[in-house]
Amino acid sequence: MKAFIVSIIERFGGRYFGSEAEKNAQYFVQEHLKAHTDTCEVEVFQSALEGHFQALKIFVVGFFITLIALPYLPLFSLILGCLLSFLFIMHFVTYRHWLDFLFPQKPSYNVIGNIEPSGEVKQTLIFAGHIDSVKEFKWWYRWKDLGVGLTVVASFLLALFFIFISLIYFFDGSLLAKILWISLWVLSPSLWVLFDMHGKEVVHGANDNLTGVAMSVAMAEHFYGNRPQHTRIRVISFGAEEAGLRGAFAYARKYKESLLAEKALLVNLDTIKDKEYLTIATNELNTLSFFDKQHIANMKASFDACGVPVKLLPLTVGASDASAFIIEGLPALSLIGMTTERLDPTYHTRLDNVNHLNDEAMLALKEVLIHFVGERDKA
Repeated sequence: MKAFIVSIIERFGGRYFGSEAEKNAQYFVQEHLKAHTDTCEVEVFQSALEGHFQALKIFVVGFFITLIALPYLPLFSLILGCLLSFLFIMHFVTYRHWLDFLFPQKPSYNVIGNIEPSGEVKQTLIFAGHIDSVKEFKWWYRWKDLGVGLTVVASFLLALFFIFISLIYFFDGSLLAKILWISLWVLSPSLWVLFDMHGKEVVHGANDNLTGVAMSVAMAEHFYGNRPQHTRIRVISFGAEEAGLRGAFAYARKYKESLLAEKALLVNLDTIKDKEYLTIATNELNTLSFFDKQHIANMKASFDACGVPVKLLPLTVGASDASAFIIEGLPALSLIGMTTERLDPTYHTRLDNVNHLNDEAMLALKEVLIHFVGERDKA
């Protein structure tokens, strides 16, 4: 698995969503999978790839327009402030992408490979990761935890802006209104980390998330020669996850009815970096996505059977491709292998390279997933 990751980075470097590097890496994955699947296709989809992050500039500018206009056009500011908070939550925080119509559609790519069981198909298990990587979160790299802290402050400012503006409007002239007014201006510089979030460098994404792609490919390599009796194995390399789960949304929406009919379950693999932090996500709070308790228990049982320690924790920041499936009403699990308690220095920074790649977690999780398939196939 590690050699597979290194080969992709050496050939294509960073793979920004919608770029030629992402496209070429996906065709490379397809060529590799052809020898280990019964069918393997690349599917093109169109989406507003820049809409997720570029909309942040709209929210930040709107924030300052609201504050500046508040003394002169209080009702206008109240309406605009409430609208900004609502759209920020619905478009960015929960990944519903309500403002996509403002941004051009661009192509990205999913790779989908299938391995049929030896007997009658009764269910499908999907193993997936995403091929793309992001432009560096430069303030997280430069300022570490301070950069993350400022991002959190700025996000809460926008999400709760409607409360602050409402209080200022309805308690105009009061001490409370004056304190809130001053506080918003004092905290407003933090918004710069959202307005100017990304650097120019596209990170290599060795861990996030070539580990997920490599593990999915490893599932194909194993089960092509060791076919389950009743379980179809599908492996997917999603595109444009860092653009707001675009590849997973495109796939889930296109195939929703057939996925439900074939009783498909997505096991999404993202940033399988540290064995001691292997985690089954209980939910992903940003997107309000909650994973089925029985699926979680079944996966936990496979960890226990293989003697691999695992945590059961919510994913409190961001989201994985599993959220796209849950939002679309499809079953999914999300497995990660990175601390969620603090900033991992490699996360979305130039440090996410082969020098910080360790395949111990991937090897342990591979054993767990093989066991999980075996138990699922018996059911």
